[in-house]
Amino acid sequence: MGPQRTEFGFCRYRIRQQAGWRDVSDEPGRAAVAAIAAGLRETVVCDTGTVPLDAIDGRRLAEPVVASAPLPAHDYATMDGFAVATGDGLPLSIRGRDIGPDDDQSGHEPGTATPIATGAPLPRGADAVVPEEDARVVDGTLRGPRAGAGSHVIGRGSHVGAGETVLARGTVLSARNAALLRDLGRERVVVERPLSVGVVATGDEVAADVQPDRDSEAVAGLVRRWGHEATIERPIPDDPAVLRERLAALAADHDVLVTSGGTSVGSGDHTVDALADLGTVVQRGIALRPGRPVACVRLDEYDAVGVALPGKPVAAYVATVAVVAPLVGGERSHVWRTATAACDLALPEAPIEYALPVVVEDGTAIPVGSPASDVSLYDDRYRPGRVAACPRVLGADGIVFRTEPLAAGERLRWTPFAALEAL
Repeated sequence: MGPQRTEFGFCRYRIRQQAGWRDVSDEPGRAAVAAIAAGLRETVVCDTGTVPLDAIDGRRLAEPVVASAPLPAHDYATMDGFAVATGDGLPLSIRGRDIGPDDDQSGHEPGTATPIATGAPLPRGADAVVPEEDARVVDGTLRGPRAGAGSHVIGRGSHVGAGETVLARGTVLSARNAALLRDLGRERVVVERPLSVGVVATGDEVAADVQPDRDSEAVAGLVRRWGHEATIERPIPDDPAVLRERLAALAADHDVLVTSGGTSVGSGDHTVDALADLGTVVQRGIALRPGRPVACVRLDEYDAVGVALPGKPVAAYVATVAVVAPLVGGERSHVWRTATAACDLALPEAPIEYALPVVVEDGTAIPVGSPASDVSLYDDRYRPGRVAACPRVLGADGIVFRTEPLAAGERLRWTPFAALEAL
C-alpha cells in the first residue's frame, strides 16, 4: 500500500510525529492556548509606575484597586421630594430646610418629612423619598402617598463595598474606568510599564533579501495597538548556531520575543529548537489552520517569553491574534456577528478548527478564495495552506472559525477583524 495522502501531504503526519508534533486531535484549541499564553505573562518581570487617570487607557494594573470605603458613602435621593421613614404614619409634618447634594448627612426626626434634592444625602433614619410631583401637601403636612422602603433611594455601598477589590491586578484598563477610579478617590494608579517586544523574521530567503519579510510589520503594528513597544529586528538566517546566538541576544534585550518562520518540520526549520535551547517549550501547536505550527517558550533565564509564529503571512496573523494578544493583553472574549453563507464549502478532514476569511456583503458571508469571491485559491474545498500564503485575504471583513463544512444559506457566526485586534 502506498503512502497515505493527508491534508498535510504524503506522510506529513508521520514526519510531524517524529519531529515532536502530536496528533492534531490532541492539540489544544484557541481558548486553551490563549489561557496558556496569558499565564506566561507572569514570567515577565515588569517595572511599574503611576499614571494619571487620563493616561490609563490600555495600561495593565500592577496592583489591585481596593475600595477603602463604601460607594456611595451614604444613602442618597434620586428624586426631588421629601425624605421619610416608612415606619411613620401619615400625615407627616414638613420640617427643616431643603437638603442639597453638598450638605452633610443629618439625622431624621421621627414623624416628619424633610425636603430633599436629587443627589442629596438621605437623613439617618429615613429610608425613602416621596417624589415632589406625587406628594400631597396640605397646610405644611405631607398627607401621601405612602412610600415603600428604598423608594427613590440609592443605598450606601450599593455600588462598591468597603474592602471590595474593584479592579484586579493585571486588568487592562480602559478610559471608561477613569470615572470609577475618580469615585474611589484615586488620581493616579500603579501600572506596569509597556512590554518591550522584539519582532524578528527567520529564513535564509528573508535574511538574504531574496523574499520580503511579510510578517514583522503587521505583528509589530498589532503589538503597538495593544499598548506595547515593538522593535523590528534584522532577519535571521536558517543556521541553528546563528539563530541561537541572535535569539539569546534579543531575549536579553526584550520582555517578549516574537519570531516568524522556521516552525514547521522541514530540514531548514530550526526556530523552535533554537528557542527551546534557551528555555522551556510550554506549548507547541494549536488546533487551528492557518496558524497551527506555533510555539510558546518560557525563557526563564532572561525573564522573558518567546512565541514562534509560522512564516506565511495569514498564518502569522491568525497566530498573532490567537496567541500573542492574550500573552500581552490577557484573555479576551470576542464579539461575533451573524451572516448567511454564500456557498457550500467542504473542509479538510483533520479534526481541527479552520479560520476562513470572509467578505460580508448585504448579510452574506463570502469565503475569500472560493469561487464565489474575487480571489481564486480553491474550488469547493477549503485549502488553508493556500490561504495562509495569500495576504490579500486579510483585506476581508473578518474570519469565520469553523470545524464543520459550510452549507449555502445557513446562518453562521463571523468575527470582524476589528474585534480580533481589540483588547
